[in-house]
Amino acid sequence: MELLWSDPTANDDILGVHPNLLRDPLKQNNMTLFGADLVEKFLKMNQLQIMIRGNQICQDGMDRFANGQCITISSCSNYCGTHGNDASFLVVQKKLVISPKIIKPSTNGA
Repeated sequence: MELLWSDPTANDDILGVHPNLLRDPLKQNNMTLFGADLVEKFLKMNQLQIMIRGNQICQDGMDRFANGQCITISSCSNYCGTHGNDASFLVVQKKLVISPKIIKPSTNGA
């Protein structure tokens, strides 16, 4: 299973593992959607507090999932020149204080 291209489910209420038809349109069952329950289990098993991930377009530059335990960031604003999405990066300080910095798409076409 290709975990790199797997994504969180649409919301915290969808639990377990589901086919990711967006990233796996040929239905080869190698990419999935994972629920908040699996994020919580993974973090607990590995004694982690939070998961920060990329490789998914977030309209507002970032998305929070699993009660904020999983943060997805977009590193490219206006992906492929067609999505109009913001980008972001996170500043992580002591005691796990996380401050998002949002980058708006260019308005001059550059």
